[in-house]
Amino acid sequence: MSALAQDLALLLLDDTSGRSTVDLGRRHRAVGSAVLLDLVRAGRVAVDRPEGDPKDARPVVLDAAPTGDATLDRALSLLTAKDRKLAWAAENIGHACWEPLMEALTDRGLVRRQEGRFLGLIRTSSWPAEDTSYEASVVARVRAAVTGEADGGPDESTVLLVMILDGIGALPAVLPGEDPRAVSERAGRLVAAHREHGPWAEAFKGLDSALITVLFAG
Repeated sequence: MSALAQDLALLLLDDTSGRSTVDLGRRHRAVGSAVLLDLVRAGRVAVDRPEGDPKDARPVVLDAAPTGDATLDRALSLLTAKDRKLAWAAENIGHACWEPLMEALTDRGLVRRQEGRFLGLIRTSSWPAEDTSYEASVVARVRAAVTGEADGGPDESTVLLVMILDGIGALPAVLPGEDPRAVSERAGRLVAAHREHGPWAEAFKGLDSALITVLFAG
């Protein structure tokens, strides 16, 4: 299941307007990275990082069989269609998978689709919140992780959320009321402490600051 990507997409939506709280470029890279991580954690994709420049890293499909999750299946179809570098894959997967992610969140009753028109001509879609209780629980996990209040430490999914949100500079918007600089510093320490542990780090061959820069630069 595209659990990480769904949680991230929910956090990047404004509850009232239903629109993205970050520009589309950052949203695509963040969501695409989350989908890739969901695929890595499911054993469907690995990242091949040749020696040298991390910009040469590429996602490699290990198992292209349907997953039953529309978001993950869309991403797998893109990855199997053409060999691309990691940053390109994240950007394009994020763009292509936004609609299936929104459909999944709508099916869960967390958002609702709202149609409109820009300048009376161009059709637009937004996804205002329908039920904010689940999103509140995700925000609480992220806040506890970066403030050090999580009992026993944060779980893997929460660490990955913090990594992605910090990578695109979205943590202050997700955690209003917290000092932005302090939040970013604590997030950096948290990610560094967990980088060498867990199956996601192994699958990403030791995800480090260089690869994070590739994913979120721009």
